[in-house]
Amino acid sequence: MSLNKFIFLFFVSIFSYNISFAEIKISGKFKNWESHYTEDGKDLICFALSIPTKMEPKNLNRAEARLFVTFRTKDNTQDEVSITGGYPYKKGAKVNLTISNSNFGFESSENFAWLPSKDQEIKLVSIMKKKNDAQVVGLSSRGNKTTDTYSLLGFTDAYNSAKNKCKK
Repeated sequence: MSLNKFIFLFFVSIFSYNISFAEIKISGKFKNWESHYTEDGKDLICFALSIPTKMEPKNLNRAEARLFVTFRTKDNTQDEVSITGGYPYKKGAKVNLTISNSNFGFESSENFAWLPSKDQEIKLVSIMKKKNDAQVVGLSSRGNKTTDTYSLLGFTDAYNSAKNKCKK
């Protein structure tokens, strides 16, 4: 199974109704970010996450959007950045995350988007630690353009909490 497909299936399973939300535990809350973890046998899946502080258009009916940075002990995954806009993305459409003058193009499938390379993930995480907000622009399968603004206040602490929880 490809890494991107695994990411997609992981988040779908975590946020589907088939898994009890009690299995996902909060490690900490840090301003606009939280760190969470879940156990998969002896393995841990840890992630820092946030919801948007602003969602446009306001009248669009969709599930909650989220920005994640994930760690997994099983395959030593670190700094895996992904996004959900709360709706299915248009097939083949890029999701763009912008911080200051830096732009990152995420590949999308169904309700999730991820960066195509490890180098981009490392660069994005580094920028997220230094800046105050990020803007995510996506296009739904129905053709609706959305713009979500995320505060990065608390990101570094949530990131460190998730990373430390998933250290082997």
